[in-house]
Amino acid sequence: MLKHLKEYFKHYKIEFIFLLIIISISFYRSPYIFLNGRFIGEEASHYFLFALNNNFLENMFYFVPLAGYYNIVPNILTEISTYIPLEYAPLSTVYGSFIIFINLIVVTLFYESYFLQKKNQKIIIALILLLSPPFVPEIWLNSLNCQIYLCLTSIFILFIKQNKSRNNSYLHFNIFLASFSGIYSCSLLPLFILRYFYKKTRYDLINLVFLLLGTLTQISIIAYTKFSNVLLGSKLEIIFNTNIIINFIYNNLAKPIFGRQLTHWFYENLNLLTLSPEKISFMIIVLILSILVYFFLNKGIFKRLKKDYVLLSLIIIFILISSVIFIGSVGTHLGGRYAVLPGCLFLLILFRLSNFFVNKKFRIFFSLLITMALVTGIYEFRPPIKNVKHQYIKFLDCINCPTWSDEVKKWRKDKNYMIGIWPYPKKNFYMKVD
Repeated sequence: MLKHLKEYFKHYKIEFIFLLIIISISFYRSPYIFLNGRFIGEEASHYFLFALNNNFLENMFYFVPLAGYYNIVPNILTEISTYIPLEYAPLSTVYGSFIIFINLIVVTLFYESYFLQKKNQKIIIALILLLSPPFVPEIWLNSLNCQIYLCLTSIFILFIKQNKSRNNSYLHFNIFLASFSGIYSCSLLPLFILRYFYKKTRYDLINLVFLLLGTLTQISIIAYTKFSNVLLGSKLEIIFNTNIIINFIYNNLAKPIFGRQLTHWFYENLNLLTLSPEKISFMIIVLILSILVYFFLNKGIFKRLKKDYVLLSLIIIFILISSVIFIGSVGTHLGGRYAVLPGCLFLLILFRLSNFFVNKKFRIFFSLLITMALVTGIYEFRPPIKNVKHQYIKFLDCINCPTWSDEVKKWRKDKNYMIGIWPYPKKNFYMKVD
C-alpha cells in the first residue's frame, strides 16, 4: 500500500505541488473568511435556519421555492453546521465549499483526459479556474454557488478517459452531487447520453443514470414552483432584446478576457470612438458569424472541426448553458454569478482553439487572449481593501459586515435579537433563531 502511494506521488509530483500552490493562493484571496467563517445571504436566512429547526431527513429534501430548483450542497453543509458550536457554524459551509472547489482542481489535474493531455495544459486550465475574470468573488467560499464548480467538474468528467483499473466511485459521486445541486449540470445530459451510446460502458451508464435522476428531479421542482406561482421574479420568462444581447456580450465574451474594470472603462468611453454599445455588439456578432462561416467554408478546418469531439462539445455546452441562463436568470441580469459558466466556457473554447489550428499565427492569437485573461484575472483576483467602493471586495473581506461570532454573543444575551448575516451589496439579511 505504502509502495503504491509512493509511486502515485512520484508520478503526480508536479500536480501535488501545484495543488498546494492553488490552496495557498486561495487563502491569500480571503484570509478573513478562512479564519472566521461566514454565512452569506440565504445560507443562514433559509438553509441554516431550516436545518436548525428540522430533522436530518427533512433538511436533505429542503429547497427554496423562490429559487425554483433543488440544491443539496447547502443542505448537507448547513446540516453539518448544526453539530458545530453556533459561534463556529459558518466554518462548515466555508471549508465545505472550498473542498468542492479543490475537488474541481483535482479532477482537472489528476485524471487523463481527451481535453487536457499534457501536464502544462492541466496547469493552465487550473489557473484559469482560479484566477480568470469569470470567477468573481460572488461565488467564492459559499455553498449557494457550489453548483457552478460542480457543473465544471461534470464537464471535465465528460472528457475523462476511463481507466478500468481505477475506482470510479469518486467520479460517480461528483455527477450525483452536481445533478442534485442545480440545473446547470442537467444541461449536460444530451452529451452524457451521446457518450454512453458511443462508449457503452458501465462507467458511462452510471454517470448517465445519476444525471438523468437529477434532471428529472430538477424539472419536477421547476414545474411545481412555476405552476404554484412561487418562483422568483421573471425566471423562466424568455426576454430577448438589444439590451440582452449587449449584456451577454459584455459579461460573457468581453469581461472573461479583459476583466471587469477594463471592459467597464471601454463601455463607458465608447462615445470617444463615436461607437455606441449597440454598434459594438453588432460588430462582435458579425465577427463571430464571419468566423463561423470561415470554419464551414474552409474544408480543411471543417474536416478537423468535425473530428474534434472536445471543441464541438465545448461549443454545444456553451450554447446549452447560455440558453439555460437566458431563461433562468432574474430579469435581464446576465452578469455576476450568472456569467461564470458561459465566461469560463468561452475561455475553454479559446484555449482549445489555441491548440486546434495548424497555422501558427492563429495559435499565437488565441494564446494571447488566454494570457490576457490570466493577467486581468490576477489583477482583479484580490481587490485592495482600501477600495471599499469596489463591490467585489465586500465578498472577500468583512467591510461593514456583521461578525458572526459577535452576532451570536448578542443573541445569547437577548434571544429576541436578529442575527445579522454577511450581506450581498445593497441587500441585508437577518436570522431569527427560535
